[in-house]
Amino acid sequence: MTRIIPYELIKHLEWTPGQDLPEEKTPRQLVPSEQKDFNLDNLVNNGQAFYDGDLPTALRNAYAHATEEGVVASMPSLIAGKAQADKENYLWENWFTVLSEEDVGIDREGKFASRGEPVIVTVHGGGILTPDRIQQAYDEGLTDYRAAKFTDEEFGNLLNGTLPDEENIELCHLDDVRLGRISNPFGKYGVVMDFEEGKATKSGYHKKDGFMKNPLVHARVGTLEHLEPYFDKAKDSEGDVGNYHRLQEIDPNQQQGRLLFLNYDCGGLNGNDDLDFDGRFVGVAPEARSARE
Repeated sequence: MTRIIPYELIKHLEWTPGQDLPEEKTPRQLVPSEQKDFNLDNLVNNGQAFYDGDLPTALRNAYAHATEEGVVASMPSLIAGKAQADKENYLWENWFTVLSEEDVGIDREGKFASRGEPVIVTVHGGGILTPDRIQQAYDEGLTDYRAAKFTDEEFGNLLNGTLPDEENIELCHLDDVRLGRISNPFGKYGVVMDFEEGKATKSGYHKKDGFMKNPLVHARVGTLEHLEPYFDKAKDSEGDVGNYHRLQEIDPNQQQGRLLFLNYDCGGLNGNDDLDFDGRFVGVAPEARSARE
């Protein structure tokens, strides 16, 4: 059966007509993640930034504003929002902490890699690192590179799609991002990739072609739909946008995780910042309430 893939989703991948299409992982129906009362216009026009020198406090304040019916913005939603917004919009005025976390550990059962090999799980929309769990990580002591230490049980449960509060999330492959198979990229889900593949990517500035093909970027943004307009608005005068990580420094045998940040303009996607850095999250109240405020 021939697969028809929109050109917009493949034009920046390592594929040209006449070649075999990228190999698919085990076919399955992806379950849409629930996302309450969210759309990009509401994020762009009504989102509010919550800053605090204590990151868990900033996140609690963003959650309180959003309430259970609203959202705290993840990396995919902020990338999409910045792609849509003009450069005078608040989304372009500052850096932000995002409700997306990059978790690293060993796939002991071989669910996504060879048994015993390390993987990266990029969780969007809320994962292990709740405000209380971040505070616990501070109390217990962070890793040498300032990430939270996870237990084997926590990371093992994550690879089964189970969060500490027993909520189940969909775990996706990179191909699901590249081929547009994630039904709700602004919802709650995880993207799993091989640790060595992420580690091999350059941490720093990228030209457009390299940025658009970068597998770590794909995991971090959840959908390619808004990536090109984001890049075109964010790039500096040399045509560069950053994508930073600490994967070449950390020990993946220590299960660990950190929140991602979205930098000013060309600074781009940031997985370098310490978990005990300042926090600035975007809370988006339910659309109906935002209209009244």
